[in-house]
Amino acid sequence: MTNELKRYYSDLRDKNYRIWQKRVADCEEKNARFRALREEPCRVMQQAADGKISYPTAASRLGQIDAERKTLLISMGLPSDYLDMIYTCPICKDKGVVGETGKPCACALKKEQEMMRTASRINDRETFAQFNEAIYPTEEQKKQGLGMKRFCERYVAALPRPEKPNLLILGQSGLGKSFFGNAIACAAIEKGVRTVKATAYQCIQDILSGIESREDAINPFLSAELLILDDLGTEAMVPNVTIETIFRIINERAAAQLPTVFISNLDRSELSERYGERVASRMIDGALTSIVALRGDNLRTRTR
Repeated sequence: MTNELKRYYSDLRDKNYRIWQKRVADCEEKNARFRALREEPCRVMQQAADGKISYPTAASRLGQIDAERKTLLISMGLPSDYLDMIYTCPICKDKGVVGETGKPCACALKKEQEMMRTASRINDRETFAQFNEAIYPTEEQKKQGLGMKRFCERYVAALPRPEKPNLLILGQSGLGKSFFGNAIACAAIEKGVRTVKATAYQCIQDILSGIESREDAINPFLSAELLILDDLGTEAMVPNVTIETIFRIINERAAAQLPTVFISNLDRSELSERYGERVASRMIDGALTSIVALRGDNLRTRTR
């Protein structure tokens, strides 16, 4: 469980505990008997521990206390469980884990997916399910789009260890490159793969902010189980930062066999010209990277 998720559950427990305390205080203010019913179980259990009453007698008394509390609540027009401890998830009791092994609860997996989508600015409307073949102007371009969809779905199915970890999607603006990148991200997250999606511009800006604040801002881009880096070629070329950052991301993720999706409007020769042979050769390495070049008419102008 990530630190962010741990903080979420800690805050959730605190929030629900405060709500429960407020309910208790309100009931005790309206009827003093509630205070006695709250304190009585401790006295009963202490008597049982001291041998003054038997445990069956203690259990019977606790049942009577619980029944009286419920009766009082109902008489006030409140649910009989109104003073039970509050849990947003009754399965894990807002801990995020279940069982002796600490297996993630379903609610934790869902929350982690939400956090990944939010942090990576992932668009829930751009998924494989939302793919619309009707936007393609020609049968040839439609065939290309359908083939790309199937290819990307196979890539996701093979995560977190595709045969070729990297995917490079090239093509001019408006051909659906970012849509497929976003759809991959959504499907990967649904599969439970920790995903970071960002534009190259956002990546470099994060690195620059990290340099200024002396934080290790590059780590999320290096450690994510899947990284999707969109719009390569639009980022600022900052001396001693941009090329070195992209090289480090490519190199270290390749060494760790972590899959990466690169998306760019540039072609292979333009990538080499912009980033240099050292970076480009690793980005287009056929042993590690599947390269797809989309062609055709701009789909954005067609859908306006």
